[in-house]
Amino acid sequence: MKTIILFVILSSAVCLGCINNSGHSQSTKHLENGWYRIIDGRKDSIASRPIVTVKEFASLRIDTDFFGKTVIIGSVSKHKLRAWADSTEQLVGKRIGFVFNDSVITAPCVNMRLESGAFQITAPGSYDISSLYRSLLKEKKDSLDALFKTYGWENDTLFFNQLDREKQDSVINILDYIEACAIVKGFGDK
Repeated sequence: MKTIILFVILSSAVCLGCINNSGHSQSTKHLENGWYRIIDGRKDSIASRPIVTVKEFASLRIDTDFFGKTVIIGSVSKHKLRAWADSTEQLVGKRIGFVFNDSVITAPCVNMRLESGAFQITAPGSYDISSLYRSLLKEKKDSLDALFKTYGWENDTLFFNQLDREKQDSVINILDYIEACAIVKGFGDK
């Protein structure tokens, strides 16, 4: 009898643990990859809305910084320049964070209004910046592919896949998501 009671108590504890964990995962919100305001002094320090997301990046490239460390240099779409500049102006003396897969990769302090739309992504320690770069380019390409597919456009993957990696990256970098939206929506209306 004691064994049965112990089994019931342990089973209840395990079931309650499962309920609590599943409830927690449902309340956790996935953040879209991009730049966010970092709110100091709060448990959840990442703002709920991004300033700019990966699909709104105009360009990305791998480079090295002044110290010889590998970094990603990028810029935001010309359509998001004002939002970027206004947000960075509001954040002077505060932090802005680049979020990737729900983790803050870097959170530099903003020193001035950034009107050019330029940014740099650095990462601590031995973080694989080259892998992050590839993931960001893939995300940008995937968002464009999804947009085109939604409007019934087909990608010329045969041509694209014949290009070397550098040329593929170049094609992805010159495509602006916001302009692509306007184009496919414009053709869809006719």
